Amino acid sequence: MEIAEEKTFFNDSVRSTIAQVSLKVNRISQDFTIRQMLESFPDLVLILDKNRQIVTYNKKAEIFFRYKDQIKIIGSRIGEVLGCIHASASPLGCGNSIFCQECGAYKSSKITLQTYNNYEDECRITVFYEGIETSLDFRVFTSLLEFENENYVVFAIKNLESEKRRELLERIFFHDVLNTASIIFGISGMISEVKDTNDFDKYAKILQNTSEQLIQEIQAQRDLTNAEAGKLIVYPAQDTVNDILEKAFEIYKHNSLTQGKEFICEYPPETMIIETDHHFIIRSLGNLIKNALEAINIGGKVSLSAYEYGDNIRFVVSNDGVIPKHIQLQIFNRSFSTKAKKGRGIGTYSVKLLIENYLKGKVSFISNERDQTKFIIEIPKKFPESKI
Repeated sequence: MEIAEEKTFFNDSVRSTIAQVSLKVNRISQDFTIRQMLESFPDLVLILDKNRQIVTYNKKAEIFFRYKDQIKIIGSRIGEVLGCIHASASPLGCGNSIFCQECGAYKSSKITLQTYNNYEDECRITVFYEGIETSLDFRVFTSLLEFENENYVVFAIKNLESEKRRELLERIFFHDVLNTASIIFGISGMISEVKDTNDFDKYAKILQNTSEQLIQEIQAQRDLTNAEAGKLIVYPAQDTVNDILEKAFEIYKHNSLTQGKEFICEYPPETMIIETDHHFIIRSLGNLIKNALEAINIGGKVSLSAYEYGDNIRFVVSNDGVIPKHIQLQIFNRSFSTKAKKGRGIGTYSVKLLIENYLKGKVSFISNERDQTKFIIEIPKKFPESKI
């Protein structure tokens, strides 16, 4: 993702000193009423000072952070403790990356400190866990606490991971799969009626393609589950870039999403060989193509292309639109979606997960008035772990 650099974003460079935090910790920890309040929460809860630094937390939070050094938790901010990849993007720490402006944890605590009102928001934090980049989904609740003439934030966290996974599963299996199965059922009923007509071959082909789509949707969910668990196995093999482009193009060439829109594939003139798992690169390109087609209006254009970039190949999915800035900052989060229905939002997340953690590549995008929108998948010509 390419975003113009800015020096500061939220003026969150002011932090309490170790001595100041220690003094707050001692005072709050000795207050019996506050301790009782913390332990009465059904979820983990922390208390933050006016600079959003942790001064104390309840037993549930202690269990959640059981592998963390307590000394490092006290005085830190939420993103720093959770290991958010954007917390280290600025030397000033959590709250100073451009991505922080869309963070629910950041917004809720700042709003409560500024307005003195309770606030609730969803929070998606991207972290590295056992070498794999993954997303944490929370709902956060903040309220103001006045103690010894100073304002603090009571910061409660509800883990939504199981809820989000259930929503994703419902979306894929109880909606997409059922829709596809319904199409198969309908076409299979029509086959007998057209068996002696010129339409038989056409409907037979549609039935075959739709059945293949159903299998791919089930495999996609299985692969995503295995990828998040670090259990996905890739099988790199040599293939031509043109062959990969053609297969990805064919997925949506005659899809209903292309109706009234221009969808083209620009094949490179020279033959380029790549060693990768074409199954995952084609699926990833398919996800980006679908998103691009859904994003444009009737009369819009989506293009698929590829070119050499040093020792890598860059696959590009372009469309003639611009993504709003607040969406750009959340685009690779697992549960984030621009669509109204719940349970969507795994497309770009799964692309990034598969390409970067398993195909050893990189996923990025550009979206502005000059370049419009381009999603780029860059992967090595030769698979890094291959022994061939």
